[in-house]
Formats: sequence, C-alpha cells, structure tokens
Amino acid sequence: MTLVLATVICVLAVAPAILVGSFVVGSVISLARTGIAWGQTWASILLLVLYLAGFLTCIAMHRSLNVRRTWITAGLAITLVGLASLPVVWVIYHGVTVEWCESQPGGRGASPITSMDDIPAVCR
Repeated sequence: MTLVLATVICVLAVAPAILVGSFVVGSVISLARTGIAWGQTWASILLLVLYLAGFLTCIAMHRSLNVRRTWITAGLAITLVGLASLPVVWVIYHGVTVEWCESQPGGRGASPITSMDDIPAVCR
C-alpha cells in the first residue's frame, strides 16, 4: 500500500513540476534578456525550489520504513506541490475567466446589459 501511495504522489508531483520548471526557466531567460527584475526572478526560483522539495519528499516517501512516516511525507509532499502549483493554477483560472467573461452580457462584443442578474457572478 505504501509503495502505491508513494508512486501516485510522485507522479502527481512530477507532472506539474515539469510544467512549472519550464515556466521558471523561460521566465528567467526572458528576464535576463530584458533586464532582470529580481523580484520576479526570486518568485520564479521559489516555485522551482518548492517543487524540488516536494520531489525530494517523494523520494523520502519511497524510502520510508513504516506506514506512519509514509503518510507524513505524503502530506508534506502534497502541501509543497500544492503551494507551488497555486500561482500557476490562479493565472490559468484568471485567464480563462477573463476570456469567458468577454462573451457574457456586459463584456466586450456581447449583448447589452438588461439587468445585473444577467451577468455571471465571476464577471461582476
């Protein structure tokens, strides 16, 4: 059971880490070419460090000798990966919401507003 749990957590930790890792590397390269803004660079590096810590926690989970330690490291890995994924998920959510709201009543190119009830709650 512990091996299955550890494998599932590692797969769920590695897949988003590849995506965020590519974002971080691309952001740092882009910022280096245009003049580095260190606040943005440190934020990107922090995401990469959180994912690396989550991945190392997954490795510790594979090597744990008892079930209790496996569950503790699983919880820590999920927390670390969740914290690192939060900014990426927020940006994707915000982008999709903005694009969707443009076609709703009151958005650009949509029908005029007849009442506030016509506008979805996320678009107000």
